[in-house]
Amino acid sequence: MAAVNARHAWDDLNDRQQIYLTVLYDADQALEEERRTLGAQGQWSSTPARVWRRINVNGVYSPVAASLRARGVYDSGAGATLAALADRGLIESGWVGGALCAWMTRAGRAAVRAGLGIAPLRPSRPRWALSEGMWRAMARVAAAGVEGLPIAELRNSAHLYLVTGQPVRGNRPYLTVVTTHARQEVRDWNLRPYDPPAYTTRTVRHYRLSEEGRAHYVDHLDAYRELYPDIDAPDTPPPAAS
Repeated sequence: MAAVNARHAWDDLNDRQQIYLTVLYDADQALEEERRTLGAQGQWSSTPARVWRRINVNGVYSPVAASLRARGVYDSGAGATLAALADRGLIESGWVGGALCAWMTRAGRAAVRAGLGIAPLRPSRPRWALSEGMWRAMARVAAAGVEGLPIAELRNSAHLYLVTGQPVRGNRPYLTVVTTHARQEVRDWNLRPYDPPAYTTRTVRHYRLSEEGRAHYVDHLDAYRELYPDIDAPDTPPPAAS
């Protein structure tokens, strides 16, 4: 379904809009390749994708302006074309330091790939990054909010490699166990309440992000979305467990 929607988004564009989106996509991918090359050289940083994916559209030495000019579509209507793409959710645009800039959205990349038949490349995993399974666990805990994720719902080896205090080589203390005590009414074998009511205390354990885990999540969220685009990770994780 996602591929069909992406193809429809591409087909709905006119020729001029397709040219603009393709040129912006090429610039976006060049920035991504530069980022990947630096990572392979051990020069990864926590710079947000909003910064390093920024595409200068109208600068004197902008390759985007040069490419659009070479295709005969860089003119006074550039702003209107960018606005049309932004209205469709394929790019974002804005002014930064007097320069008109654009950012490709995931929908925009998908539309170009669907329209031109380009297979997406998955970037190599940097040393600091978690495996796909471990990141999926982090995302699930973050999505659970302030109440946390019941420990029974995390069935993979994340409890060994992510939970604080586990004596396993390679452990990262990104999750912590929060214990609470819930008051629960006792019922008889027929599930009927006693008269007078009787209560017991039940121990409940949940996973929450630790301070270190939340910092890692926030610092690297954009990079993880590039590494594992199929994992739905919330934009803002809940506060760390105290």
